Amino acid sequence: MTPDRLNWRLLVNMNLGFWGVQIGNGLQIADASAIFEALGAEASQLPLLWLGAPLVGLLTQPIVGQMSDRTWVCWGGRWGKRQPYFLGGALLAAIMLVAMPQAANLPQAVAMYWVLQLALNISIAPTRPFVGDLLSPGHRTLGYALQGFCIGLGAICAAGLPWALEHLLHLAPAPEAGIPAVITWAYRVGAAICLGSALWTFWRVDEPPPADGPEPAPVVPEPKSDRPPLAALVEAGHAIAQATATMPPIMRQLAGVQTLTWAGIYCIFLYLPTAIALNILEAPNRQSPSYAQGVEWAGLCIAFYNLICLGVSGLIPALSRRWGRVVTHAACLMMGCGGLISLLGVHSRYPILLSMVGVGIAWASVLSIPYSLLMEELSEGQSGVYMGLFNGFVTLPQIAMSLGFGWVMRTVLQGNRLWALALGGFSLGLAALLMLRIPEPVAEAKAGDRRLATVPKS
Repeated sequence: MTPDRLNWRLLVNMNLGFWGVQIGNGLQIADASAIFEALGAEASQLPLLWLGAPLVGLLTQPIVGQMSDRTWVCWGGRWGKRQPYFLGGALLAAIMLVAMPQAANLPQAVAMYWVLQLALNISIAPTRPFVGDLLSPGHRTLGYALQGFCIGLGAICAAGLPWALEHLLHLAPAPEAGIPAVITWAYRVGAAICLGSALWTFWRVDEPPPADGPEPAPVVPEPKSDRPPLAALVEAGHAIAQATATMPPIMRQLAGVQTLTWAGIYCIFLYLPTAIALNILEAPNRQSPSYAQGVEWAGLCIAFYNLICLGVSGLIPALSRRWGRVVTHAACLMMGCGGLISLLGVHSRYPILLSMVGVGIAWASVLSIPYSLLMEELSEGQSGVYMGLFNGFVTLPQIAMSLGFGWVMRTVLQGNRLWALALGGFSLGLAALLMLRIPEPVAEAKAGDRRLATVPKS
């Protein structure tokens, strides 16, 4: 294989495990609120109950990223740097996906949700630098675009699992009390896919040896019994603090863009289904049949914008080459802004799909271009910790909104979820304008980069 030849088998095999983990992530995004409400949670409590996702991500991803930068583990003759964390997180996530729908009460379900978030973040944290390890700079935009494709496909599969199982197994979609059986079975199937796909990636992809030294001999590391148990965490904390003080310029420039972007996206996560049911389709209350129909239609709308994300993800590399990544990302964010704000003028179900086109376009760019821009400024030995820190610009706005947006909803927006979505669109628009202030970086191709020649296991 020539140095500039793209290995499609490698791209598929390395992203298959990521897709499976995203099915688990998509299930908790789509159905965690339904589990909480089935166990007695009030709608006003949901933002605080969702706090586990961004908070655990904020704390976990930098630590796991830094530790994966320093890890080189032998698995029976197979070496791994990122995959020990990826596979371990997927295993724990699969266990929690099976256990969470079995929760007997709300506190138990919330505790399992937090552990599930920990597992998902452990698994997801190494996947961003994994692309940088295995692909050359010229192919990283495509690599991250394919990750965006996998996120969209995982969300579609997760959203469709309950519907498919309901029709295949004839399960009741909504019992009078307790967690629906269809959600329980969807979580079980999602757990099997999550773990199975992670194992596939582990067995089919070889990670290259570290670039800054010779390939180590396959021996068991010497025990370090004299090392304090928390030494690794202390070392990780020191490295994270040092990395925070020496962030690359592009990371500082993207900080505001990411913060505004994810504030807008979090509004979608929190309020899109109920806004469609109550504000657009005008269901009289939560007990009415029209409310259930509205929530079901909202699920289809979520699947639709993820389908748009799938299609646009394949176009992101070509658009970036034509217009530059900065302009492309700004344009996509502005499309998302228009899509959310346009919901204010929608009063029936089918025009909602037109608004979702803009959301899907923005979502595809959000999942790929910022990471591609950042990865070019990072060395292989620091990509994990910086990618983990970069995740802070995703999680911090979500934490702030979980803690304070309830007050905004009560006092400013008067409980109108549709206005909350429009405010999220306004935030995406500000992010687009801020993005245009970033100079377009010039990518330098590295001919003969050995990472291009990495071949998946046959």
